[in-house]
Amino acid sequence: MITGILTSTFRTLSRHRLYTLINLIGLALGIAVFLTMMLIVRYEKSYDSYIPRASSLYQIDELLSPTGHASSENDAISFVPFPFLKQDFPDITHAIRLLSEPQAIRVGTVLGRESVTMTDQDFFSVFDLPVLSGDKHTALDGPGKVVISATIARKYFGTIEATGRKIRIDNQEEAVISAVLADPPSNSTEDFSILTPFSSKFMTTFPYTLPFKNWGSTWGHIYIRIDNPAAVPHIQTELLSYPARHPGNYSPSGIKNIFGNGGLTLTPLRDIHFHNADIGEGGTSRQLVIILGLVGLAALATALVNYVNMATARAGLRAKDVAMRKVLGATRLSLVVRFITEAIFLALAAAMVALTLTEFSLRWVNAFGGWQIPYDWAFILPAIILIAVLSGIVAGLYPSFILSAFQPVAVLSASRMPGGGRIDRTVRNGLVTVQFTFASLLAVCTLVMTQQAQFVQALNRGMINHGLIIVDSLSDDTLKNRQAAIVSRLSEIPGIITATRSDLYPHHMSDRDDWKRPGNNPSFGLQWGYATPQYFETLGASLIAGRLFDENHGQDYAVETAKTDKTENVVISRLAARRFGFSSPDRAIGQEVQATNNPVKYRIAGVIEDIRLGGIQGPLQPLLFFGTKAPIDYVAGIVRYKGATEQTEMARLRKAWEEIVPDVPFSAREVSDILAEDYRSDANHSTLFSIGSLVAVSIACLGLYGLSAFTVTRRMQEISIRKVLGASSKDILRLLVSQFLRPVMLANIIAWPVAWIVMQEWLSKFDQRISLTPAPFVLVTLLALGVATAAIFTQAWRAANRPPAAGLRQIL
Repeated sequence: MITGILTSTFRTLSRHRLYTLINLIGLALGIAVFLTMMLIVRYEKSYDSYIPRASSLYQIDELLSPTGHASSENDAISFVPFPFLKQDFPDITHAIRLLSEPQAIRVGTVLGRESVTMTDQDFFSVFDLPVLSGDKHTALDGPGKVVISATIARKYFGTIEATGRKIRIDNQEEAVISAVLADPPSNSTEDFSILTPFSSKFMTTFPYTLPFKNWGSTWGHIYIRIDNPAAVPHIQTELLSYPARHPGNYSPSGIKNIFGNGGLTLTPLRDIHFHNADIGEGGTSRQLVIILGLVGLAALATALVNYVNMATARAGLRAKDVAMRKVLGATRLSLVVRFITEAIFLALAAAMVALTLTEFSLRWVNAFGGWQIPYDWAFILPAIILIAVLSGIVAGLYPSFILSAFQPVAVLSASRMPGGGRIDRTVRNGLVTVQFTFASLLAVCTLVMTQQAQFVQALNRGMINHGLIIVDSLSDDTLKNRQAAIVSRLSEIPGIITATRSDLYPHHMSDRDDWKRPGNNPSFGLQWGYATPQYFETLGASLIAGRLFDENHGQDYAVETAKTDKTENVVISRLAARRFGFSSPDRAIGQEVQATNNPVKYRIAGVIEDIRLGGIQGPLQPLLFFGTKAPIDYVAGIVRYKGATEQTEMARLRKAWEEIVPDVPFSAREVSDILAEDYRSDANHSTLFSIGSLVAVSIACLGLYGLSAFTVTRRMQEISIRKVLGASSKDILRLLVSQFLRPVMLANIIAWPVAWIVMQEWLSKFDQRISLTPAPFVLVTLLALGVATAAIFTQAWRAANRPPAAGLRQIL
């Protein structure tokens, strides 16, 4: 029986090649897009899931809600509360700090620059990561020890067998490698490439003690482990008032100025990846991942609807076949099994094609988006079998049960094949509406996302992005007293117009404190840093009030970074002037401001246009600059070049650097590349949405083409009679085209409000965003109608211009 069914299935599919090809291509594309998108969604949702007891781990964030200012949340936090956590909350079984900084690495003659994470001895009690060698229980129990990842071991030692060997960090004393970590998966929030305890030798040169004693200095992360889930709500409630409970160096009013009605809050480890995107601290937007999943579902649904629609439309053509089989003894059950088997067989064939398409698409996605998504057979095989079987059953149910119920006598004696009548047409039009609703929804979302990505790329950052290079290797501690000389030497390189140094540059804002005007005035958080001569000129910043730092003014450039009781001049941004309460930038000139943790007052010498140094998803930050000629901690060289390509100028910089400081590895990036990180993720997602939309629209049009071919064939006698009765070819063409365009138009009407709500929600996460207008909705509707018309026009044209006699001779 099985052999007979399979043989019959093969013959049926071979006989109707257009129908088979349309279903095979449409279903294969839909399944492939669905699997690819679901693999991306699984990858994003599984961040940090590899960590044992991940559900018990939490990050402590700062929640700031000062009076008169919008609330904000920082994933970085001061270390002030750390010593008190375990004693105040017995349910916190373990707590650690993480503070990561790029450092120079030397192993023998091999130089490099890596992210080094300082942490506590209890690290492995929180992050119980697997080690390839060494004892995790003693790996961080004292100074002079370091834990490295397998990748770092291979990079510097050529093997993962690195335990017991030595590595020099920050050009201090050599540390002994106490353990080698297994490489974590790429979907990890934290970078554990190199771990060293806070008691390490090079920590004695750590430039700032502010994160350890001041609430306003937020540099690191605190993670805690809570094994009792019932204790989490209580701890969360108590943490909201924790800064007031442990104010450190601050008075109660100082804490109130910083936190307002806020405090500390818990973020589960598994939620950090999405949560960071919500607060503008990196990560991936949860909405984007959801939309990606919906793109996959929409593509699959479009393909399934197309498959079912084609199956139901052509069901009537097999009525005589069914009648003859029943005459020859076939039972209704055997006919049902036969039809469903045929549908499943075709779906499985499409699934096999989809497997190959998914493998190729995943390779492209990984290369394009920078992911490392595995081809997960444990997910793919069950999913693809389930999809094939369910789609086959759904597509085969209607023809199997309807046709198997036909009476042989009625069918064989009829002059035409039986049809479903008005109900049948309504069902098919409804399915076409569903198809194009998905397709139009995706197309509108894609168009809006593309517009936003283009808007972000063209966004004015308040500086001239091109021709600017950041030399971050200047931050090496051994170069502290040579910073000015090195920058001076770099400025002599051919092509370099200006060179300066600062700790405020794109994607780097190291210091944040709360500032206010003297007296009983509200405070707010701002980023501050140091600017050496030619800083603003090198960035291309615009002065809007007052003046920039000038060497002719003795209070502009301090010779020491340590503050004195002497009033110094500062330059602030437009937003900072507004936050200080000045009605205009001009009103700020000559006025005094101060940090809440420092009684020293500073005079505003100038106001510049806002510079967006951070990402575009988070809010614009107010900035304050001190002028200095002294060494700066966490500094970078900033050079502007002209008349040469990026590659040429970078090569010149590298050569000069290696001549000046051969013992420190060179590290530099073009500012355009740094800023591209702000929109690369959204641009990549936009491209994926575009592909998903294109596939969905293609499947819908493919189905519409097949359906129009079938419908026109079924209605040839009707068309011929209409022409005999006086209808023109134009009338017939208008009749057929309008019949198919009505469900397409209805689909767009349904898609509009859904797309509007989804895109409004997605755009809300951007601090700078486009305005949502009807333009993309109208454009997509016109395109959908145009594409649908093109899909059915050929069939309709042929039918409208066919001689009536030919249609009347046709026997259906």
